[in-house]
Amino acid sequence: MNYRSILIYVSDAADLEQRIKLAAHLASRARTTVIGLAITGISRFMSRLLSLSGETIVEDAPASAHTPEQKGHREKLRLDMTEALERFTMLARVNGIATIQQLQVDDDAASALSHYGNAADLIILGKSELRRTARREESDFVEFVALNAAAPVFVINEKPFLWRHALIAWNSSSVASRATRNAIPILQDVDVVSAVIFGDGTAPGTHGPALEEDIKQCLTALAKPINIIRRPATPDVGHALLALAGELDADLIVMGCVAHPRWRSTLLGGTTGVVIAESQVSLLLSR
Repeated sequence: MNYRSILIYVSDAADLEQRIKLAAHLASRARTTVIGLAITGISRFMSRLLSLSGETIVEDAPASAHTPEQKGHREKLRLDMTEALERFTMLARVNGIATIQQLQVDDDAASALSHYGNAADLIILGKSELRRTARREESDFVEFVALNAAAPVFVINEKPFLWRHALIAWNSSSVASRATRNAIPILQDVDVVSAVIFGDGTAPGTHGPALEEDIKQCLTALAKPINIIRRPATPDVGHALLALAGELDADLIVMGCVAHPRWRSTLLGGTTGVVIAESQVSLLLSR
């Protein structure tokens, strides 16, 4: 099982080479197309208006969009993304990626990644370019992409991913099963794979507890032993999962993402939001 199309979020972030090395490792087993997506952050609506108007004022465009400062800012954003794509292509070739594509789009990053990620098998992004934002904004960005793109999302974090130990958050939900299956192309090259079940692993809306046989069946294609870990039920699964990852010295957490109302997450602290915001370990997220 392999990913045939991998989408990398291209920016001037320091971890761009890490993203490319991960894609190169995964692409080495198959004829995988690696796509670099550079995003200017310019509104699609504004970009379309200015393109149609030839940068002249039209009735629907805000006057501030046509100032020399704003025009210069847009040109700089596009130039920066062009340079980032050139660096992406150079690094991809150095790392042995044979099939490379470039995309540069005007849009906000979360929407563009979600849209173009629908045609990919895996999205790779990092959090380093988000360090200047508040933790909630950073978590919202990653969670939005994971919940809205069809492809699973690999988030590179501070702790290097060295293919040593992956920890799967398992329960009785179809989301957990889907995330685990989506991770198989990565898990097959990881030295140790563990799965944790908190309490009986019964997920909301399901009819029974999580069974060890189910995860073993889900990972039959791995042909390697799976360490099943049982932990007591807790109302704070997010922090318990992060603590266990630290105990195991895991360098990857695999988990499913479930959509929920924002007010509920704010009051109760959604597991996904906690893990995204506080994890030092790389994540594989899937809805």
